[in-house]
Amino acid sequence: MREAETATEPIAVIGVYARTPGAGDDLDAFWHMVAEGQEAVTAPPDPAAAGRSDPAPRRKVLTDIEQFDAEAFGILPREAELTDPQHRLLLEAAWILLERAGHGNSGERDRRGTEPRRVGVFAGTGLNYYLLRHILTDPSIERSEGLLPLVLANDRDHLAAKIAYRLGLTGPAMTVQTACSTSLVAVHQGVRALRSRDADLVLAGGVSVELPQDEGYSPAAGSVLSRNGRCRPFQTGRDGSVPGNGLGLVALRRLGDAIADHDTVLAVIRGSAVNNDGGDKAGYTAPGFAGQVEVLRTAYRDAGVDPATIGYLEGHGAGTEVGDDIELAALAQVFTRGGSDEPLPLGSVKANIGNPGAAAGVIGLVKTVLALHHGVLPPLVGAGDDCAADDLPDGFVLDPLARPWADAPGVPRRAGVSSYGMGGTNSHVVVEEYRPSRPAPVQDLAAAVIPLSARGPQGVLRYRDALVDHVAATPGPRVGDVARTFTSGRRSFPVRLGAVLTPDGPVRASLQDAPRRAPRKAPPIVWALGGQEADAHGMLAGLYPRYAVVRERAEEVLAHLGETDATRIRGVLLDETDSAAPPSDLAPVCLYVGQLAVAELLTFLGVAPAAVLGHGTGEYAAACLAGEFSAPEGTDLLAKPLPEHPDGVARKPPALPVVSACTGRAVDPQNGRDPHFWAAQPPQAVRLPDAVATLTDTVPGALVVEIGPGRSLTDLLRPHIGDDGLYDVLPLVPATGLVPFLTQLGRLWSAGAGVDLERANGADGYYRVPLPTYPFERRRHWIDAPRPDTDDAAVREGGNGTPAPTAGGAGTLPAVLRAWEETLGLTDIEPDADLYMLGGDSFTLVRLAVRLSQDCGPQITARNLLGVDLTPRAMAGLIDEMTNGTHKEASQPCSSTK
Repeated sequence: MREAETATEPIAVIGVYARTPGAGDDLDAFWHMVAEGQEAVTAPPDPAAAGRSDPAPRRKVLTDIEQFDAEAFGILPREAELTDPQHRLLLEAAWILLERAGHGNSGERDRRGTEPRRVGVFAGTGLNYYLLRHILTDPSIERSEGLLPLVLANDRDHLAAKIAYRLGLTGPAMTVQTACSTSLVAVHQGVRALRSRDADLVLAGGVSVELPQDEGYSPAAGSVLSRNGRCRPFQTGRDGSVPGNGLGLVALRRLGDAIADHDTVLAVIRGSAVNNDGGDKAGYTAPGFAGQVEVLRTAYRDAGVDPATIGYLEGHGAGTEVGDDIELAALAQVFTRGGSDEPLPLGSVKANIGNPGAAAGVIGLVKTVLALHHGVLPPLVGAGDDCAADDLPDGFVLDPLARPWADAPGVPRRAGVSSYGMGGTNSHVVVEEYRPSRPAPVQDLAAAVIPLSARGPQGVLRYRDALVDHVAATPGPRVGDVARTFTSGRRSFPVRLGAVLTPDGPVRASLQDAPRRAPRKAPPIVWALGGQEADAHGMLAGLYPRYAVVRERAEEVLAHLGETDATRIRGVLLDETDSAAPPSDLAPVCLYVGQLAVAELLTFLGVAPAAVLGHGTGEYAAACLAGEFSAPEGTDLLAKPLPEHPDGVARKPPALPVVSACTGRAVDPQNGRDPHFWAAQPPQAVRLPDAVATLTDTVPGALVVEIGPGRSLTDLLRPHIGDDGLYDVLPLVPATGLVPFLTQLGRLWSAGAGVDLERANGADGYYRVPLPTYPFERRRHWIDAPRPDTDDAAVREGGNGTPAPTAGGAGTLPAVLRAWEETLGLTDIEPDADLYMLGGDSFTLVRLAVRLSQDCGPQITARNLLGVDLTPRAMAGLIDEMTNGTHKEASQPCSSTK
C-alpha cells in the first residue's frame, strides 16, 4: 500500500462498550435511553453522608463499582482491593470488548504457532479519588503494603500497560490524559497506530469515577456545574454540567483487515484530528474558537469528506453558556448549510448521563456509532422544552424526538464527534456507516461445537444459559457465525463444556453434560480400534460430505478395490443402501476403511495418538495406523483368505506403540509382528485386562478414544478408569451422523484433549458477531473511606445549616487561607473550596504541606493533609488538633502571621 493511502486508510469500528449511569454495561439499555431521549435517573445524594442538611444536586453514578472478578485476571484479592476501581473497570471492559468483537483470544499464541496479532491500548482515566480518599487516608495501608504496590495499583502511568499485561496484548499500550477530551484523543491515537502499522487491532477509550458517589455536588458562583442538576447542551437557559461517572471503549481495525477477517463492522472512522488552542483564548480553562475551527477543518481534510455531507453532529456540549457559545460559533464557521439544505442535528450524550469527564468523548462516539448502525437520528434531552433553541445558529436543529436517518443514494450516512479538554486539547472524529459489499455465506453450517469454558463450573453453566437465551431470542442465529466467534474469539479456561449447536437450536444431549475440569497438562491420547460385532453401516454418513480429509482417505483406500466392491462399501459407509448391515464378505473391509478415515480426521484435528490399541477386526486398522503395513495391504489381508503359512506378509516394526488385545502385549518395536498372527481372521483370542495393563505401563493416564461404530470397546475399558489406570475412555462414533460425532468431539475437548475446533467446525468463512461474553463472578473488593464523626466539629452543622468551623485558634483559618492563596497564586479563596477543583494537583499538595509547616509550626506532610477533605477549613481543623495535642503529631501552635 502506498504511503498516501496508508495515511488516510479507513478504520473499522468492530466493537463498542459503554458503562453509564442509568444503563450499566447493557448496550441495548444505553441505546434505548439515548433513542428515547431519557435522562439517567439516580438516587438523590445522602445529605448525612455529604455532611450537610440541604439537598444537593444529584450526580450521575455507576452501580457496583466495588465488584470485581479478581480471579479471572489472576489478581490476588488484596491487590484488587488496593487497585483504583477505574483501572479495574477498564480492564474488565477491555476483556468484554475483545470478546464482543470476536477477538477475545488475541493475546494467545495461535495453536498452529503463528504470532498473535498486535493489539494496542490507548486509554485514560479521571482523577484517582480512590487513592486519595480511601487508601492514603489510612496510613497503616502504606506502612503494611509499601509505596510501590500502591503506585502500581493506582498510578495512571500503569493503566494501559496493566491491561496489556493482564490480557497478553503486544501492541502499543499508552495512557492518554487530556482532561475531558482524553478518550476521544485516545481514539485518534489508536487510528494513527493502525495506519502506521504499529498495531493490528486497537482498544481506545477512557473511564472516570469520582468518589464518593453518594454525595451530591455544590456548584459555587461562577462554577461550570449546573445549579439545577440538569445538563442542557446548546439550549437556552443552560447553566452548566452535571458530574457523571462512566466508561467507554471502542475496538478498531483497519477496514481492509476487518473485511478480510469477517469482523462485524459497526461503522467506519474516515478521519480524525487533534490540536490545542495554545494561548489564543481568555484563560487556561476557557475554550478557544480558532482552535476548534482548525481541528474540525483538519479532521475533514484527513477524512477526505466534505463537511456538507455530515448528517449528525455529536458535540462536546458541556452545557455551559460560554463553552457552548464558542462551540456553536466554531460549528457555524465550518458547517455552512444552504437555504435548501436540511438543518444539521446537534446532540450531546452529556444531556443523558451527565459529564463523565475523561470518558465523555468515547461515550459520545459509541452513541454515534449506534445511531449510524440503527439508522436513527437520536434526540437531545430537553430539546422539546419551550425556547430550547432560541439562540441556535442558522442551519442547526435540536431534535426533541428520534427520527429515521434519511438514506441518500450514493452517499453513506456520516457524522462528526467532538470532544474538548480543559487546557485546550481539541479532538474531532469523522464517522460513517458501513455498507457491506461482500455477502455472507449462503448456506449455514449443519452443526458446530461451541466451546464454553470458565474458571469454575458455575461460570460455565451461566455461560451455557446465556448462550441458550441469546440463541432463543435472536431470530435465525447463524451456526457458522456463533462457531467462528467462539472458536477463534474466546480464551480457553480449565473448566469446559462443549455444546453442539444446530440451526434448530442447541443439542440437548450436549447441554446436559456437566462441566469438566481439564487437567493442567493435556492427557496423552490412545486410539482404540474395536471390531467384534461392529456394524459400520452409516459410519461416515455425516463426516464424508463435511471433511475433505475423510473423503480423500476413504477414496484412497477404496481405489485399491474393484469398482464394484468400492461402490458397495461406499454405499454402506454413507448409508446409501437399503440393507441394515453390510454384506458379510465386505463387513471387515467396511469397518477398516471407516476407521482409517476417522483416524485421518482425528490427526487433522490435532488429536494424534501416543499409542494405538487393536481389538478384533480393529487389529488391522491399528496395525496400519502404527505403520506395520500400508492401507492397501490391510485390505488384502481382510479381503483375501490367507494360506496357512502367510510368508508373503511383510514384517515391519511399528512407528508408535501398538498394543494387541489378542495377545495382551505390545508389538515388538524392533522386529514387528509375526506374519502368522494374521492367519486368523480376525484374531479370536482376547486378553483385554492384560492389554490394559500393558497400555497403562506404556502410556500412563491415557485418554482412550474409541474409533469405530458403537461403544462396545468403551464399555469394556471403562472399568479400568482410575488413578493407576486410564484417565478416561470416550467413543467417537457412538451413532451415525454429524451431530453425534460433534457431540463426542466436544466431550473430548472438555476432557482436556487438544482438539482443533476451528477445523472441526469449518467456520472460517463466517462472521465474528456479538455474543454473550465471559460470565464474570464478581465479588466485593473495596476499602471503605473513613467517614467523619458527626460529633466532630469538622462536620457539625451550625444554625444556618452549613458546616460549622472547627474549634481552635481564631487565627488558624485565615493563616491557612493565606497559605493557599500564595501557594496557588489565587485570591479570595473560600474556606470550603476544593483544592483539585481549583486546579491543584498532588504536587501542589506537597508544596502546600511545606508552606503550612513553615507558617504554623507542626511538621505537616502531604499524607496528613490527605487524611481530611482538601479544603482550607478541614486543614485548619487538622492543624488545631495537632496544636491541641489531640493528633499524634502535635507540635507548636499555629501563628496567624508569617
